[in-house]
Amino acid sequence: MDKPLNDTLELAADWADRFDDLTPDERRELAAWLEESASHARAFARMRRLMGDSALIEACEARDAAGLPPLPGWRMAADRSPGPRGRLRVAAPPVLTRPALTRRQALAAGIAGALALPLAGYGLMEAAAPDAPAPLRFASRVGERRRLTLPDGSGLLLDASSRVAVDFSQAARRVVLEQGAARFDVRHDPARPFAVHTPHAAMLALGTSFSVDRLTRASELRVFSGRVRLDVPQRERLEVAAHRWALIDDNGGQNEGGPRVTSGRFDPATRADWQDDWLDADAMPLGFAVERLARYSPVPMRIADPRLARLTFSGRFRLDQPEQSFELIGALFGLRPQRRGDTLYLA
Repeated sequence: MDKPLNDTLELAADWADRFDDLTPDERRELAAWLEESASHARAFARMRRLMGDSALIEACEARDAAGLPPLPGWRMAADRSPGPRGRLRVAAPPVLTRPALTRRQALAAGIAGALALPLAGYGLMEAAAPDAPAPLRFASRVGERRRLTLPDGSGLLLDASSRVAVDFSQAARRVVLEQGAARFDVRHDPARPFAVHTPHAAMLALGTSFSVDRLTRASELRVFSGRVRLDVPQRERLEVAAHRWALIDDNGGQNEGGPRVTSGRFDPATRADWQDDWLDADAMPLGFAVERLARYSPVPMRIADPRLARLTFSGRFRLDQPEQSFELIGALFGLRPQRRGDTLYLA
């Protein structure tokens, strides 16, 4: 790697590593550095993506499990131990270090090493237009939650096995929930609207705290404070107030007239959800429940007969005990878990 590129990567690594703890003056200094050169913006975006995306981390662990030497400059130091009383611990971004180097040199060296790693489609250093840096991606593992700070200072809490793509510009803040669920505590900025997108809807924050859950056939919105504007294809625009939820269900595109939207009230103080390790079902379709439990299970979970996915049930079940909850929910319908290969089926 040539020295100018190496210097840029080291600086990008340093900014990315310290980003969550930057003072207001340091954030202004970072903004000035990013504006100096398109290469600075691209390096910083890719470094943040590297630190937030689990693909490289998983590849490093796979190499270690196979007895292969680690990538240059990288050593895993992630805390994955359970929290008190068996509850899941909210994980910080994995820390990657090498004792012989400074931290930022190790991060930069890791990007260089990643270029030689066979990760199909990962494209850490793919070409990009100078005015269109790649979105930042943040991901969590099965059974792991992650709390992060977005570039605008907004808070992000990822549910287990979840992934978002973040694309912020001077005019807008756009987040695509690619998988799983996430809570957003949005920093107010009228000049830059904050919107979250799923295949089923777009949700525009109006100064608020809310969560979005993406499922195969539906998306669920819960507003904890403020208001969220909900745009659903073929439906009138809605405004969802605090302590209300909205479910957008397209039933696999089989609903006449477009997705069905239902809504109601909830009490955040008494209605538990994934943030409290609970699956709180109130006439919840079985398919939705299995998708949510599967985020916490190292063993894939499925329903043997897809026709059963629309059956509904109510009750409260532990997310941090996914196999036990899977069995209890199945028993409500006279179903039992059966292992077929590496997958558990309700049958």
